[in-house]
Amino acid sequence: MELPQAIRDNYLFHGLSDANIDEILALATTKTFDGGDTILRQFGRDNDLLIILTGQALIKTFSGEPVAEVGAGSVLGEVSLIDTEPRSATVIARYECSVASIPAAGLKNLMRHDIEMRSIMLENLAKVLCQRLRSANMQLDVAYAVTVR
Repeated sequence: MELPQAIRDNYLFHGLSDANIDEILALATTKTFDGGDTILRQFGRDNDLLIILTGQALIKTFSGEPVAEVGAGSVLGEVSLIDTEPRSATVIARYECSVASIPAAGLKNLMRHDIEMRSIMLENLAKVLCQRLRSANMQLDVAYAVTVR
């Protein structure tokens, strides 16, 4: 997936103007990781936004248990972008991965100066986080039902 297409297709940036997309593209750099490399480390203090362009990565808990496998177009680090807290998971490249990195400071600066951009991006993020919370609640309900039996 090419960087411009990855940005344009990403849920976080849906509804932004072409000018906004161009501003974000100007911030982005590309990094390559070999299979087995750590892309993000749990408890890391960096808060840049990452988008997988090619390859696959595993999201793991602190104990090393896989939580999810993600591929091209997937966003990493959107939660730390907003709350500036340490990373909540470790992400390992399964195979060679190309990843776009968008510096949090630059993206936040754009959002600070363009209220419409900020509003759109925060609404997009809120929708995805709500979906994740609903999913987690359902998983907890199932796990609780199994342990009560």
